[in-house]
Amino acid sequence: MKKKINRVLLVDDDDDANFFQEKLIRKNNFAEHVDKACNGVEALEYLNTCIKGKHPLPEIIFLDLNMPKMNGWSFLEKYNQLDEEIKNKIVLIILTSSINPDDAEKAKQTPEVKGYKNKFLNGSQLDEILKIMPS
Repeated sequence: MKKKINRVLLVDDDDDANFFQEKLIRKNNFAEHVDKACNGVEALEYLNTCIKGKHPLPEIIFLDLNMPKMNGWSFLEKYNQLDEEIKNKIVLIILTSSINPDDAEKAKQTPEVKGYKNKFLNGSQLDEILKIMPS
């Protein structure tokens, strides 16, 4: 039986992308809950509410790079300041429309980033992601 994720956080300012990704996640029975943040600031606020115990941490964060207020790279700078115990519970995957090879290379050099995918995900990519999830 396929393992199901409890909570996913989509961090993307594109409502259409969030709609599509959430629909795919639900169709593939990938996650129980899908939460959304429109930029890095909202994502950090969301994580802080998790840390304060208002709701569980997401097991996966799908992070876009190009967003207003705080882009994905700026989010990662702040995310890296979180306690290691928190970060170890989250698989962070960049999900972007960027075709800049520098972004892919930078993602490979960032230990917290466990994957780099182009929008839009598909069912087989979700299956691949499940394989890298901690037990």
